Formats: sequence, C-alpha cells, structure tokens
Amino acid sequence: MSLHENFGSGNADANPDLKPNDMVVTPRHIAKQMIDYYAKWYDLSERVLLDPCRGDGAFYDQYPDYCTKDWCEITEGRDFFDWPYKVDWIITNPPYSIFPQFLEKCFEVADNVALLIPLAKLVSSLKRINMVMDYGNIESIRIIGASKCGFPFGFPAAAIHMKRGTPGTTYIKMWEWENEEE
Repeated sequence: MSLHENFGSGNADANPDLKPNDMVVTPRHIAKQMIDYYAKWYDLSERVLLDPCRGDGAFYDQYPDYCTKDWCEITEGRDFFDWPYKVDWIITNPPYSIFPQFLEKCFEVADNVALLIPLAKLVSSLKRINMVMDYGNIESIRIIGASKCGFPFGFPAAAIHMKRGTPGTTYIKMWEWENEEE
C-alpha cells in the first residue's frame, strides 16, 4: 500500500497525515528563478530531472529542454513513493505534511535535491539533520520571504540544495531578484 493510496478521497481509509490542502502552488517566476540558478552553477545537460509533485507544472514545465525530465503527481495517479528509478536532480516544492517521508524518498532516488521549503522545516529535528548529513551536504541555502512565494505563513522560506556524498561548506545567501518588480 502506498503512503498516498487514498489521497484526497475524503473517506475513513484515507491517510490522516496527508492533507489535500497541503498543495501550495509555487509562482512560476519563483520556480523559474530557482531552476535557472542551479542551471547556472551546475551542468544540467544530459541530466535526468524529476518533479515528484508536479502540481500545475511550475517547476516541471520550466526544466531546461536539454534535460531528460519526468514527473509524479499523486492527483494524476503517479505516486512518487512508488518511483523506482534513480535521477540526477529533484527540484520542487514538496508537500509539508509528509515532509520527513518525502525527504527520505528524495534521498533514495536523487543525487541532488533542491527544495523550496520553510527554512525551519529542514532543521526542526535532530533526526532530520542527521538524515541530511548522512546523505551528504547542504550545498546552498538561498533565503526568500515566504510571502514572495505565495506561502500562507510568515516563516522565511529557502531554496535548499542538498547533494549526495559531498561534504563541504554550505553557501548561504539571500535570494537575488532578476528584476526589481518581483
């Protein structure tokens, strides 16, 4: 049985930890800037990118055309927790209500994981911090106000890139805007 087997079904058998309201759509310009940032610093050509929670496609639709890309979306019957393949990158905004399980699955299938999340979400438990450190390293943290992302909370958010098996220094900075209107 999948973690998401009864997603949004509203019946008594549905997973009580999964909240359909957990779907917060990332503004397309935020997703694009996040993808472009990683494409600038890392060679994404000939890489396989996966959006494990595609939603309306804010990330998936804007992955570079020169990449191999795939997606999962529970509301369309493609459950990320059933994904059997290895990929080079995951770049997405994950579901927060099942974040620990989601992060663990990301680490299982991807060499690079870049998530747009509340900054505190990643460091809110020692178990989660240890899971990240066992995976590799936090390569970078780009901090952004949650309201800029359309998130319904006041905590700072961040694009956090974690890389498998790579110890080293973490680069932390504020999100830089490509134009002043954003």
